Amino acid sequence: MKASILILGFAVLGASVFAATPPPRKLGDIPGARESLLRIVSPRFYQTLLISPVEGWIVVRGQLAAGTHMYGARVIHSELGGAYDKLALDLANNLVVIGYPHVALEDMTPRILLHVLIYQIKDGRLAVSFAHFDTAGGSQMRYYGCAWMAVEKPNHLWETIEPKNLQPHEPRGPRTYALAVESSIARERLPRAIGQVGIHGLYSRSR
Repeated sequence: MKASILILGFAVLGASVFAATPPPRKLGDIPGARESLLRIVSPRFYQTLLISPVEGWIVVRGQLAAGTHMYGARVIHSELGGAYDKLALDLANNLVVIGYPHVALEDMTPRILLHVLIYQIKDGRLAVSFAHFDTAGGSQMRYYGCAWMAVEKPNHLWETIEPKNLQPHEPRGPRTYALAVESSIARERLPRAIGQVGIHGLYSRSR
């Protein structure tokens, strides 16, 4: 009798644990991610991101200063034991914003959120970074440029994934990328060059 009760107890416990396991987090669960990434990665890679589980998510908040750069950047959401906080801060401090209509929107120092998403892949971990404005309608703006991506190898060295094409004078570096906002400048539609062959077939890496 006791054995039967014990077995039943384990069965109930196992069922409750299984039922409590949350489904894998996807891109649609990250605020602003679907809209922001829509035009800054290739259409094929975008579809891959939509169905890939997100292992980690880091968010940095700051304000746009001097027209093109972020200041006062600080981590407001950290995961994976803070292992990628410094990476997120480096990207935030080097982000270059193009075409934000300060005068038209009457906001000279709008808030910006920079995200870093971490994915587990065959070669290690993939980091994908994008940014958007943390203002009314900020996640609904049309963003252009190329998302920042890099693969972290098991030895913790990073291999940056470079776009095939960049616009003339578009800022790009190991921890630098450009965010273009819909305006007379941003309508040049900077190329969607990242992720042409999906997560497991990344190309054009540089150390």
